[in-house]
Amino acid sequence: MEQVVPLRRSKTETSESPYADGLEYVREWLRWLDAGIELRMCSEEGNRSKLEDRWESARQRAELRMSLSEEANVFLPLSYLRRIFGMTEMEEKIVFVCLAVEVDRKYEAAFELLQDERGATYPRRDLIASLVGRDEEQRFQAVRALRADGLLRRFFLREPAVNRKYETTINRYCRLDERIVRFVLDSAELPASMVRYMSLLPPSAEPAPLLGHADIQDNLRQWIASRASESEISNKSALIVSLWGDEGAGKKTQMSHLGRYFNEPVLFIDMAKLPEEESDGRDALDNVFREAAIQQALPVLCGFLLKEDSETDRKIKRDRLDRLNEMSGVVFLLSEEACRPIDHRNRIDLEIEIPLLDDEQRAGAWRTLAAAYNVENSLDWDAIASRFLFNPGQIANALRTARALSEWKRDSGDHGYIRWNEIIEACYKQLNHRLGTKSKRLSPKKRWEDLVLPETQIRKLRHACNHIKYKHTVYGSWGFDRKLSYGTGVSLLFSGPPGTGKTMAAEVVAKELDMEIYKIDLSQIISKYIGETEKNLREIFDEAESSYAILFFDEADALFGKRSEVKDSHDKNANTEVAFLLQKIEEYRGISIMATNYLQNMDEAFCGESIT
Repeated sequence: MEQVVPLRRSKTETSESPYADGLEYVREWLRWLDAGIELRMCSEEGNRSKLEDRWESARQRAELRMSLSEEANVFLPLSYLRRIFGMTEMEEKIVFVCLAVEVDRKYEAAFELLQDERGATYPRRDLIASLVGRDEEQRFQAVRALRADGLLRRFFLREPAVNRKYETTINRYCRLDERIVRFVLDSAELPASMVRYMSLLPPSAEPAPLLGHADIQDNLRQWIASRASESEISNKSALIVSLWGDEGAGKKTQMSHLGRYFNEPVLFIDMAKLPEEESDGRDALDNVFREAAIQQALPVLCGFLLKEDSETDRKIKRDRLDRLNEMSGVVFLLSEEACRPIDHRNRIDLEIEIPLLDDEQRAGAWRTLAAAYNVENSLDWDAIASRFLFNPGQIANALRTARALSEWKRDSGDHGYIRWNEIIEACYKQLNHRLGTKSKRLSPKKRWEDLVLPETQIRKLRHACNHIKYKHTVYGSWGFDRKLSYGTGVSLLFSGPPGTGKTMAAEVVAKELDMEIYKIDLSQIISKYIGETEKNLREIFDEAESSYAILFFDEADALFGKRSEVKDSHDKNANTEVAFLLQKIEEYRGISIMATNYLQNMDEAFCGESIT
């Protein structure tokens, strides 16, 4: 009988050496499997005893060399998986059995023969149990390890589809997950099915500059570090952090800097592309959990489910929040709106909003990102920043668009600088408003010399233009924004008979300021239904807010008529509409222009100083 090699020996007591790499470790375990297959086929008692000794000796030798490899800091992928997932020795053996058919086709024939089933090239559960267990108790342990909610079924094994009329729990086939096969064979590439919704940012990657909100980054670092020191980050429950803000606000950039600071990779998951379940019925989040563990990465779920339009949406969100609690470490949820729990069973430990940049931060972002482009030195970034309420992502897109416009329009003798008008055009291309649905965009062509008005009226118009041109200086540099919470826009009232130039004056203002101007279609605004007019007005002002577009209300007395004594519900609703419109005009930070043929019909609140 062969002598069984003792499992534990010091380096001085054994001639065994560490593995050269993970593949040698796999080959060693395949020799153990070969002995097990021979043992399964052997019917002679004497030979069985020798094969059992060889089988056990191969296992002990593999365990010993694995121990020596760990001491020598040799990376063994399967040993690594065993450690980070807390796998038992039995579970690791099962993985080796399923791995065999993925690395050597001779095992297809062996499994087909042992299972006495044509085409049965993947091992069934009963075969796996007989190959890894020496006695009945160990074989039952193997079957229990293959249960549906167990570690192996969640993260390591799949059930290949078979066309069988009858199937029991014990005769189901097992196949090693493609991601595990790739990892064991030293391939860092993710399967194509996972690349669709998953990407990994290594800590060595240089993150994009953090444009504003450095305080959020500092607070996040301190918060995570303090929880780690307090042992709140454990293997039992995750810390869930919700980071929300508009698309392009810098949520991913915050995560990139965080990973760099803690020297951990960041795993970004696109929740819009993540299937609700895999083809075999498993929850696709298991792939996320597994990859985060394998990479020891910060999992970041981008576009986490926010819709709650139906009970199905709420159930999916509730279930996913419940599943996230099964993870360990810190889990980040990125979304455009606050991701609040549906009920008390779901929990989010920290909720952080990334707000809009202020004018100073926005101007700084323009300067930082524009440094990589060939732009005119005279560009006033403060003026652009105060006009377009862009986040870092929109600024980056605007600069790329401006460069493309500059290259397209470049003359042969031009140096290719990006100019003011190209920046403005590029900025407007970033806007995704729907003003065109309830208004008509005008194309201003008139200039000051086309406008025939007394000098007093011209001076008023120029003063209104200067208010917008230099508001970033007055409210920003001079600090007047600290005195006014709203009312920093400009409202103009043009009055006069038809044909006197009211629309032309509005176009001149738009041309002077390089601003879009929209003529409001009153037929799309005024509604006979209570509350609909206010709703339509709110949509217009909200859509215009991001660009300070000029809103031109022609025939304004139809909307801005005088409020009267309330005698019936009609009077009450009319007064409410006028009051609401007055409120929105006062809040609007851009330019709103009202034109009327009959100044006497306008409510006094709009007639502070008109231009006739």
